[in-house]
Amino acid sequence: MATFVGAEYIIANVLIALKKFSNRDMVTLDELSEAGIFIQQQSLSDDKIDAIFLSSSEQVVTALYDFSDYFEYDRKTNSIRIVKTKNIQDLESRFIGYLPFNVLSFLVNITMKFVQQG
Repeated sequence: MATFVGAEYIIANVLIALKKFSNRDMVTLDELSEAGIFIQQQSLSDDKIDAIFLSSSEQVVTALYDFSDYFEYDRKTNSIRIVKTKNIQDLESRFIGYLPFNVLSFLVNITMKFVQQG
């Protein structure tokens, strides 16, 4: 049975990886779209991952509204930022650990790979 992974997990994991590797606290919508495509493509080639990663524009907008205490949209840069009252540890506490371990491990590793290629 497939696990559905919401856009909020993709946003959070990309922001975590960007902060760790580039000291950036924002991701452009274009970068987020590329990450979503990359993650889904990589998951299709991994027989152990039965997950659907929801990264459409509609899913991202929903995630921004539903998790406005973690993410904010910046119109000037067309990007998503971590809200000023939160940090990487807050994102890790909220968005790491609530998925099946194999899906979570895959998402964290593939997101870091995407950011490092960047």
